[in-house]
Amino acid sequence: MSAAADRRAELVERARQLAPKLAARAAADLWARQVAPEVIDELRAAELMTIGQPSANGGQELDWVTYLEVNAALAEGCPSTAWHSCVGNAHAWLVGHWPDAAQEEIYSGGPDQYVAGVLVDRGDATPVDGGWTLSGFWPFGSGIDHASWVILGGHYPAPDGTGPVSGMFVLPAGDVTALDDWHANGLRATGSSSIVADDVFVPEHRFVAGEVLASGDTPGMARNTGWIQRSSLMPTLAYALVPPALGAARASLAAFAEEVDGKVISHVDVLQTDWPLTHRQFAEAHALVDQGELLMRRTAELLMETALNGESLELPLRARVRLDCAYAVRRCLEATQTIYLATGGRGVRDSNRIGRLQADLQAINMHAITALDPALEAYGRILMGHPPRTPRL
Repeated sequence: MSAAADRRAELVERARQLAPKLAARAAADLWARQVAPEVIDELRAAELMTIGQPSANGGQELDWVTYLEVNAALAEGCPSTAWHSCVGNAHAWLVGHWPDAAQEEIYSGGPDQYVAGVLVDRGDATPVDGGWTLSGFWPFGSGIDHASWVILGGHYPAPDGTGPVSGMFVLPAGDVTALDDWHANGLRATGSSSIVADDVFVPEHRFVAGEVLASGDTPGMARNTGWIQRSSLMPTLAYALVPPALGAARASLAAFAEEVDGKVISHVDVLQTDWPLTHRQFAEAHALVDQGELLMRRTAELLMETALNGESLELPLRARVRLDCAYAVRRCLEATQTIYLATGGRGVRDSNRIGRLQADLQAINMHAITALDPALEAYGRILMGHPPRTPRL
């Protein structure tokens, strides 16, 4: 095995060792709305929070297959914890595109900085001497309770009056307010509270325009010369959210096998493990999870191949990646729904793990970047020779 393969195997094994503990914690507090601080400490101690972080910022700068396998393994224990890991890892990769001054400021306290954020342009910035003042409201700020820094999407008026300049601002987490408004039935423990900024000063070096981020030639690339930093922006950010779905679906398969063992189906009086319909349902669910995983791995390989070759994905492939990610998480949801309906009446209990995993998968499928219908429409328009309606490809 190569050194990279050895390192991947080591980190995946660490994630697998953590998974049972994560599952036990989740089962002990079904209504937890945040991942406990000690869980974040355990992820850091296992070196699972710096997979995509540039080496210049103390990260490991590994590959997207390792990212998938580690976070899927974590999600087999707790999808909310895996979501935290994905957000932290993806944003550590993202801030590698900022100017040196911003990266040095973010990591001045060491490599273990959790960067939360909401990347959608929802903030209003006003130009002032040396930067901007930023105000706004950003819902779904996953991980904000553990963050030392946040990335927030926003815009300011162009100096030439041609329209707003949209991009992303980086702020210390202490400069914003996290509202206590996260009450969800899926990904419940992600602590995805809304973020509020009120006239917060952001210096020039902590802003990067969206066009620059998408160009493949960003201020941070002189500092971070590794191939991973050349991964295409929006396809990478879409891919970043899919690993928890794979782990959740795998966990549902394992839970179903345990749950039906010895169970007699009411009104049929046959062991569920002997019933042909159960065989069909279980096989179909496995096939759906396999399909989702294959799409995820195809995306990882594509991102890695193009970045290693110094290339950027063309628009049709960007749209296909978005669709592959959406279809992958949908297949994982469909697999879990199939076996959830086969659990019978016991599945409606809060304590039923398959039901909780299904809720987590529904939440993942409802995220704007993994929603299936917009992804289908965007790719279909391109295939038919029309421009996409969304710039977020």
